Amino acid sequence: MPDDTRWEPDPVLRELLFTDFDGEPADPDDVIADALDGGYRERTDGLVAILRDENADPAARFLSCCALTSWADPIGYATVVEAAGAPEELAWRGQSYDRFHSQDDTFAHLAEAVGRSRDMADERGTAAVRIKAARALIRIAERVQLDRRASDLLYPEIVSACGDDLVAAVDRGIDRLAAGGRLNWDLGLQLALFINALAESRPSWAADARDRLSAAHPGDRALRELTESGGSSLWLL
Repeated sequence: MPDDTRWEPDPVLRELLFTDFDGEPADPDDVIADALDGGYRERTDGLVAILRDENADPAARFLSCCALTSWADPIGYATVVEAAGAPEELAWRGQSYDRFHSQDDTFAHLAEAVGRSRDMADERGTAAVRIKAARALIRIAERVQLDRRASDLLYPEIVSACGDDLVAAVDRGIDRLAAGGRLNWDLGLQLALFINALAESRPSWAADARDRLSAAHPGDRALRELTESGGSSLWLL
């Protein structure tokens, strides 16, 4: 979420995401979670208005998208798909940074929201559009930081529906790592998580992909992930 401690939400956003259902100040993550019990209905319209307002504060639009997506709202999912179509052009890129690399992690938060909205998507009948949003994020996984939140996309139903997309993302990512050049975020870890998710359904491909990723110098975290999952030990040679 917005990392600049000087940033303050405007009164409208404060009422929608920084105030709990008892009228007390609260953290947006807590408000979003509490709203799953039904409170989301009274706050959805206001967040949709912010999300659709191109002149609104980018951080407010980002938080609105995270909330709506967490609540399995079709507008939230559609916005994730749209955002993944042109990630470099998003007004809210840079509104959240990770603690390890100090790099934009807005798409990581969207991945978390899409993945963890599973139960709400079943309840609201939006499971199919949730899959579309997950697929859109997987398809840009070699271009944006997801870090360990990539695992939030790897529920069985998403892995099953998006298997070919995961394979293609891994292949593109390995090619990018193998080509060299410095990345300021951990692409290798994301790829390792994708590979491991496909190990049961595509064992031959996964074994080959683990070897190819290991040979591409993906970083220590990725190598540990591969090794702990029973993958290649090429990196030890």
